[in-house]
Amino acid sequence: MRRIGTLTDPEQARRFADYLCTLSIQCNVDIDEAASSTVPENPNSGASPAAEIRCDLWIRDESDVDRARQELQAFQAAPDDDKFQVGGEAERIRKQRIADEKRKKKLQQKVNHKSPSGGAGMLMGVPIRQESIPVVIGTIILSVIATFATGAGQPEPSKIPGELSSAEMLMKKMSFVDRLDYYVDEDPYASIKKGEVWRLVTPLFLHGHMFHLAFNMLGIFFLGSVIERLQGSLFMAMLLLVCGVFGTLFNVSLPPASALPPLLSGLAGSPFLIGASGAVYGLFGYLWIRPLLSPNYPVRMMPSNVGIMLGAMVMMVFFVDGIAHGAHIGGLIAGVVIAAISSRVSIDAFS
Repeated sequence: MRRIGTLTDPEQARRFADYLCTLSIQCNVDIDEAASSTVPENPNSGASPAAEIRCDLWIRDESDVDRARQELQAFQAAPDDDKFQVGGEAERIRKQRIADEKRKKKLQQKVNHKSPSGGAGMLMGVPIRQESIPVVIGTIILSVIATFATGAGQPEPSKIPGELSSAEMLMKKMSFVDRLDYYVDEDPYASIKKGEVWRLVTPLFLHGHMFHLAFNMLGIFFLGSVIERLQGSLFMAMLLLVCGVFGTLFNVSLPPASALPPLLSGLAGSPFLIGASGAVYGLFGYLWIRPLLSPNYPVRMMPSNVGIMLGAMVMMVFFVDGIAHGAHIGGLIAGVVIAAISSRVSIDAFS
């Protein structure tokens, strides 16, 4: 704390502190009565020195000191100016701070009650449900294994003519649709209709090259670890799967390039897509929208990051080929919808 000056009138000191409160500057007033150093007019009268009230003004945050000093100079020049008559507003602000503090304590108690471990730590000053992130780590491990095992989208062929290598067989089984099934009647759901429902999920773990893998895994780690720590592994697993699967289905449902104008050819649909980009954009969409709808949610996406993610998604549609752009859009839509639903339904401590 830093003392910026002294006033002799407690009422003026209180009024000035109220004014600083409305500027989000915390000012403490330290009132001290001291004997006046002023000599009485008649030293022989035996009268006691007049009492002087000293009101020291202390500013809590160092970053606010310069601004507070400027405001003090203005106040001392015109203490009765209308702009300093803010007692009611200052009282409202203080009551709101007290209410926010009570709400934060209640939130901490609620989260600690929900957490099996009784609270596992703090994230940005807010209690988290758990420190471990098994869903995020498990997703990364499975993606790395699947990508390397399938040659990053280019599995090594078998040395025996007419037979599939293990990498080719794994790629065939983990893709959304078996190419042989698809080419019979060009039904993208042909393999799933045969009961191979795992194909809705497994394409998320396949990636076409190392940069593709690295980008998606970093996105899942940085975005997903926040969500999993705040809302638990079950919610994270649900969010990841729903966004990833919906992104895949959205991309598959888009019309082929032949049915679109050349400018929008990047939005062409295809069942032959791999990667977790849709899930990444879903996590981004959730963390972008959720705090806008739930003021108590402790994480905020920086506007610059939102602009980068949305801008990259749009730019890639027009300038980058060979990417399932529909999966990005579908995943984003799913994340936004889940954020809207969870903000209205009391499924966690941030509703």
